[in-house]
Amino acid sequence: MKKTLLAAALTLGFTGVASAETSVVLYGIVDAGIGYQQTKVSQGDAYTKTRDIGLIDGVRNGNRWGMKGSEDLGNGTSAIFQLESGFNLGNGRSAQGGRLFGRYAYVGLAGENWGKLTLGRQTHVASDLLSSLNPFGVSYLQAGTLSGAFGASVYARMDNSIKYMSPDFGGFKVGIGYAGKNNKTTSSDGFDDFESRDTSNWITTGISYDNGPITVAASYDRFRTDYRDSDGDLKGTTHMWNLFGSYDFEVVKAFLGYGQVRGSIANDVIVEQGAGSTGLNAAFNDFTTVTNPNSVVYGRNYAETNGYRQQAWMAGVTAPVGDSGKIMFSYQGSATKNTGDAFDGVKGNLHIFSLGYEQKLSKRTNVYAIASYGTGKLKFDNQENVKLKSTLIGIGLNHHF
Repeated sequence: MKKTLLAAALTLGFTGVASAETSVVLYGIVDAGIGYQQTKVSQGDAYTKTRDIGLIDGVRNGNRWGMKGSEDLGNGTSAIFQLESGFNLGNGRSAQGGRLFGRYAYVGLAGENWGKLTLGRQTHVASDLLSSLNPFGVSYLQAGTLSGAFGASVYARMDNSIKYMSPDFGGFKVGIGYAGKNNKTTSSDGFDDFESRDTSNWITTGISYDNGPITVAASYDRFRTDYRDSDGDLKGTTHMWNLFGSYDFEVVKAFLGYGQVRGSIANDVIVEQGAGSTGLNAAFNDFTTVTNPNSVVYGRNYAETNGYRQQAWMAGVTAPVGDSGKIMFSYQGSATKNTGDAFDGVKGNLHIFSLGYEQKLSKRTNVYAIASYGTGKLKFDNQENVKLKSTLIGIGLNHHF
């Protein structure tokens, strides 16, 4: 009996010491509902039409589970980490290309007075400072800016990255990050020598100001690709910048946003979640791919080459309904083109109108409804235009744990 009591006391004692030094939290989001989605892309008599009726998931938030924690190192500094995995609730499969921790996987240090420094797979600075400055954030499928008109310029993830985010200085916050590769492989078959290298890199930075009813944020990202092997070279630079803001009138909260993308290339980032490779923008890709094997951009669509240009804009409002409800409306638009000769003077435009409602059932559980309609067109010099129509209607349940 005495040994049992002693063991229990020691266990409680060690638990208390561990919890005093470090804290680890298991958390997640599960989101699913019922919906209707239809997208039709047509060019003359040719068309592709997809329709999906039934379960929809990851609408208000992408489904995820994760662990995060911190250890107090003294003097206001803590060691921190976060591991977060995305998944599809409908079939249980991992998201982000099947990665174990595809959403976040980083470790770092955080200080009360100097900010946060993190290393690993994490989002770029724009996602921290301005991705929430619109009624639907980067969520709600085509209603959000990620799958809507803006793409990866407002939300993207960096591998092998280093990022610093400052604390709040009188309402101002700044951030800067870098991700890069410097890989080189040499080989020989006994007769010839072969070499390949990848020195791609990504710089991200931004600044925000938050004071009372007004919030303003700006971001800038630059991708640079330099991949070389025996089959040729692949080089390109992408510049992306955004300016977003909101003002809370109490009765309604208003949002405005504008951004540009100049140049794009089929590097790892662009292929996975590039400016023209997500949401409604991706629906055009099959109609703008170079099929000439002698072209320097062979096999790439018009959003993946150096001549790509995109302008995107957003306006929206949210309004509270009672103590626990919120109505949301937004309009997104974009104008795209490619200055390369291989793309026949193609120019595109996209317009998305979205209306939504959220109702809190508790601190952790929400129900929501969403209706969104998108229309777009690609115009060519020497062939028929491509037209896009996309409709989303759904209701769902979102729970945080």
